[in-house]
Formats: sequence, C-alpha cells, structure tokens
Amino acid sequence: MDDTSLTHAVRAAIERAPCSVNRLAALAGVPQSTLSRILRGERAATADVAAAVQRALEQWSEDCAEAAEEIRRAREPNGR
Repeated sequence: MDDTSLTHAVRAAIERAPCSVNRLAALAGVPQSTLSRILRGERAATADVAAAVQRALEQWSEDCAEAAEEIRRAREPNGR
C-alpha cells in the first residue's frame, strides 16, 4: 500500500471508529494531535501510526464481541 492509500485508510478508520479521536489516540498510544492532523489532511499517516490505530480498533472489536457474548449468554434461559 502506498503512502496515499495508507493515509486514506487511516483517515477512514478514524472517521468510522466507535469512539472519539481522543479515545482512539489514547488506545493507540499516539498523540491526539497526530490523528487530528491526519483527519484534517494536514499530515500523512506513517506505518507505525497505522499499525497502532489498527491494533486499537482490533482490540476494541474483540472487547465489544466479548461483551456482546456475555449479554447473549445472560439473555438465554437458564443463563446458558
């Protein structure tokens, strides 16, 4: 993936994230200003930033899936 495609992919991920830019930055371990500048088109995404955002979103997804599964089990008769 070239730099332009990577930046577009990261920008789209930031826009679609199920949390604020501040929260995503904290989860990814990158400065909020970095993600904000990528979102505004003022900065290109680096491979390191892209990987950090990817990991944060994957962890968020896993956590949400686990929480949903716990609710599903609790809603079943006899808690199964």
